[in-house]
Amino acid sequence: MNKGNIKQIQAVSLYTPNLEQSVEFYKITFGASELFRSNQTDGSKMIGLSFADGNTEFVLHDSENLKEPDIEVLVEDVKEFYNSHRENENIHWIQSPIEKPYGGHLAVMRTIVDDIVLIIVGS
Repeated sequence: MNKGNIKQIQAVSLYTPNLEQSVEFYKITFGASELFRSNQTDGSKMIGLSFADGNTEFVLHDSENLKEPDIEVLVEDVKEFYNSHRENENIHWIQSPIEKPYGGHLAVMRTIVDDIVLIIVGS
């Protein structure tokens, strides 16, 4: 596999004003399973869900500060992905690769063509 390619969507994180109601909706209506719950430093809550194939996390949160969708994509090697696309005029790099506290790396980019922010994660 080319290390400049995206392997899969790892997680999608979305804001909801009523977290518990939204979580119950996805569980009852679509058969989602709960993966985790966490309290964030800004006082908001986050709940991770998984659907039947279990390959992508669907994360709901109630943080008023983060209303824009958050899309996390998995790559083989974040640094190599960044280096492969660093000069691409259709990408604005918001964050160059940094080490994650629990292992691996991440970088953040915004696509110029459609103004979508992607969080790049991997080794």
